[in-house]
Amino acid sequence: MEIDYARIGRLMTLSKGRSHDPYERFEWPARIPDDQPWCSNDLLTTYGTPLQAQLDAAQQIRLSKWEAVNFFSLNVHGIKGVLNFVSRCIYEERYADVSEYLHVFMGEENFHMWYFAKACLDYAGKIYPSIQLQGDAQASTPELGDLYMFASTLIFEEFVDYYNHKVGTTDGITEILKQINYQHHVDESRHVSFGREMVPRLYRLALERADDPDAIRAEVSHTVTNMFRYFISLMYNPAVYADAQVYEPLGFRNGNAMRNALRSHPARKAVHEQWFKRSASYFTKQGLVTDLNLAAL
Repeated sequence: MEIDYARIGRLMTLSKGRSHDPYERFEWPARIPDDQPWCSNDLLTTYGTPLQAQLDAAQQIRLSKWEAVNFFSLNVHGIKGVLNFVSRCIYEERYADVSEYLHVFMGEENFHMWYFAKACLDYAGKIYPSIQLQGDAQASTPELGDLYMFASTLIFEEFVDYYNHKVGTTDGITEILKQINYQHHVDESRHVSFGREMVPRLYRLALERADDPDAIRAEVSHTVTNMFRYFISLMYNPAVYADAQVYEPLGFRNGNAMRNALRSHPARKAVHEQWFKRSASYFTKQGLVTDLNLAAL
């Protein structure tokens, strides 16, 4: 599969036509009212389980706040990793034909990192600790390293975009939170489109340069499947349940116990499928994974 340069050109045009000054784009209130949710209840990690009904309205709002801080923090750290990777590879020969778009991509991602970090620090007083995108550290060749970084970035972008779109289009959410989520959704739609161009190209390159293409296919399928498992797990942060002060009222000894119960709850399997089905379908269609069963991850 060759790069669709017409699509890349359209992405450039859209980015330039919709460019904005992020420092002027939003009006930041001094605080977010304690009685307003940060996301809809169906985005809470208790959704679908009996625990949801055991939380009163105030507890659900607190949980929504810290679930949002978790997602914003994931964005901050995920973007840092992507920017580090792209800044290292942007002038390498295999990216020469897309390097101009990579400059646009880096600029937009830097803005995203800024406003997600600002929301965390201004309204919650902290950013949760960093994550590690599963990139070249797991690769057996440089080509696979690039593939894994683009693949994990694409899965991550579609993962958080599900949340961003829902919050950005839901009534009753504080306006600043709706705006930053919606803006990120609009920008990420272009980045997802770009990632879907790059992943097949890098997969083909890795196979072409492999001594044993079948072994590479098996390695890629295993690695990408584990990426899905990893990102599903990132939904459940023990610190969220501690900061929201919900684990003890729900009968858990600590946030880790609540995290483990939710991560493995049968009702959450359908939620995982809903969040990740688009990405799973894409990677299956492109041949990077075989027999991917989200409900089993």
